[in-house]
Amino acid sequence: DGAAAAAGGAAGASGAEAADDVPAPSELVRHIFDAHADPASGGRVPRFVVRMLPLDCICAPHLKQFQAAAAAFLPRAFAGVKEGTGWYVAFQSRAMSTLKKEDVLTTLKEILRPLNLDMSVCDAEYTILVEVNPVVCGFSVIRGYEDKLHECNLQALCKAVGLKEDEEDDDMDEDEDEDEEAGVAADEER
Repeated sequence: DGAAAAAGGAAGASGAEAADDVPAPSELVRHIFDAHADPASGGRVPRFVVRMLPLDCICAPHLKQFQAAAAAFLPRAFAGVKEGTGWYVAFQSRAMSTLKKEDVLTTLKEILRPLNLDMSVCDAEYTILVEVNPVVCGFSVIRGYEDKLHECNLQALCKAVGLKEDEEDDDMDEDEDEDEEAGVAADEER
């Protein structure tokens, strides 16, 4: 897949290249989701992990830095992808106004125009995930973001394939509740 070709861009705009033997964050997330997608694997629903956001390329949360990082990263990420393939943007900004969705979309259109890829709102094969917060702007190209990866929501995937929560932990919680109830009853008798 075209996003796998971007593993070398995991270091982002910092100029340092990622090691060849270290997979990109999007590849690690895909591996984890593939392992949980098989109900026969005997896996359990992770209790403390909800969403995993793979950010293959990072930069400062400002427009000029985003433009430079995207211009370097996206052509490699879409290398080998057929012309006319659909893409979409999943943009999330948390407490930041220096990088707006309209500016990100304009930048992405300019960079992807020479590759002859189509922007698709409803049936995109690839999603460009852009996450902006006060410390960093990160983005990656993900195939199957809405269907196979359930928008990177691991608990939603586990629920969809029918994995169960850890029963031992549930039994411990019930025992603790019974102990609490017994303690309250003993206090009331005094």
